[in-house]
Amino acid sequence: MGEGGFLNVVNGTPYDWVVIGTNQNNMKSWNSQWQPGGKFLRIPKKGGSVRLYIEWGSGAPGGDVGFHMEGTDYYFKLHAWSNHGFYIWAEFQSFSVQGYAQGANDYGTALNINWIHNGDVAFIISGDNPSNFFPSNGPVSWMQASLNSIGSRPLRRLCMPGSHNAGMAIKNGPGTAFATADNCLTQWQNIHGQLVAGARYFDIRPCIGKGSNGNANEIMCGHYSNTGNDVLKWQGMSGQYLQEIIDQINSFFAEGNKELVIINLSHGYNTNYEWYRDFTQAEWERVFEMLTDTNTGLKHLWKIPKGTPGLDPVTMKLSDLPLERFIGKDTQGAAAFIISEDLTITPDSRFSGQGIFNKAQYDVENDYSNSDDINYIEKDQIKKMLQHDFSTGQMFLLSWTYTLQGIGNLTENLRKKADELNGHIYFDIPPRCNPQTFPNILYIDSFGGWRKGEPDNGMNNSPGSYSWQGRNMASLAMAINWITAQNDSPRVDSVGDALQT
Repeated sequence: MGEGGFLNVVNGTPYDWVVIGTNQNNMKSWNSQWQPGGKFLRIPKKGGSVRLYIEWGSGAPGGDVGFHMEGTDYYFKLHAWSNHGFYIWAEFQSFSVQGYAQGANDYGTALNINWIHNGDVAFIISGDNPSNFFPSNGPVSWMQASLNSIGSRPLRRLCMPGSHNAGMAIKNGPGTAFATADNCLTQWQNIHGQLVAGARYFDIRPCIGKGSNGNANEIMCGHYSNTGNDVLKWQGMSGQYLQEIIDQINSFFAEGNKELVIINLSHGYNTNYEWYRDFTQAEWERVFEMLTDTNTGLKHLWKIPKGTPGLDPVTMKLSDLPLERFIGKDTQGAAAFIISEDLTITPDSRFSGQGIFNKAQYDVENDYSNSDDINYIEKDQIKKMLQHDFSTGQMFLLSWTYTLQGIGNLTENLRKKADELNGHIYFDIPPRCNPQTFPNILYIDSFGGWRKGEPDNGMNNSPGSYSWQGRNMASLAMAINWITAQNDSPRVDSVGDALQT
């Protein structure tokens, strides 16, 4: 029996990709997708993208499509066959890419693009020649792998993937009366799983409350909302322990990943009250103590000792520093820093210079859509990105997030809605990126998706759900970083505009 789904193709190279041939066997939708109106498809350079609906038939269905990177001798093919179940893979015919040899053309050695029934998968290549081509589902240490091309760029000129409500992959403790895993959990994978999938910016919302261990004064992550209703009051639940998150980041570093990890702290609530209250200064300092503890805290914190010439630890703009300042050859190779949104670090604070910085030092516009309409979220966030004034130095966070609205939607599964929304990002965002306009943070729920049997998915009892994206969000960030490195004025491409329409 056949099935269908979407294939997103993103061109992050300086060459137009031109389809040069196709064939199919028992496919319901293949050749026509690559030859709209009888003319072979062209995917424009530097951010061109297509979202194609692929439908398999019965009786060993399959198809192939060949591409030429115009103006070069680079050729590749995409194959879609049902030999091992439905799946799509890439064959690099005349060149090799990072991790995949030229000519590799079997299930075990080729780049597997995956397949999700009624979902989205992506094929991405970024870079300008085989020595720096990076494909979909690229290296775990993607920052280090691309450091030669992006290391000298300040953080405000980079794109990186971010995780919204990052600590909410599991339920910890009792939760409130109307809180469920469906309406409160935002991630399938824990922090370590998200790091491996490519996330580098983490939205951590600490709370104090009762954990599953029975301790009533635990520090965990939380996802809580004030309903404003005298009966419902606050609703939500707690997620990963903060200490567990610290340990998982340290493990990621210890595994040899010399990356930059940014932790954004906000929304601190003490839930041991009828109406939850914001953290006091003492409670925030308890969080800071855990993060900076020399024995059990975060390793590789990027610190600025007080009195360092030219670097004031409470006012300097982290966003103006190049990536190589944090993870380059003259550093430890791995780094983390913490941004505090809710408590100001003052010059006389004992946490000044200890790896914790103020929001103004890494200033990000984060204006979410507050909607459960996916079409509205897409249009709203694209509009905000295009209207953002990058000349101010403030960075832009693309809040690609779904927000439940009203009591009637409390039965929705946030992570599954996020999977649906995330599939649109590959088609919507790259064509609109140029050196003047781009997202600094690709901020999503369901980071990396869920693979059946994956130990970090946080919820194994969701039959039929499969949304594995691997490191495609990191691959998308790498493509955007390459596109924005080509400083040749905003791209005006009538072919690309027509294709997107």
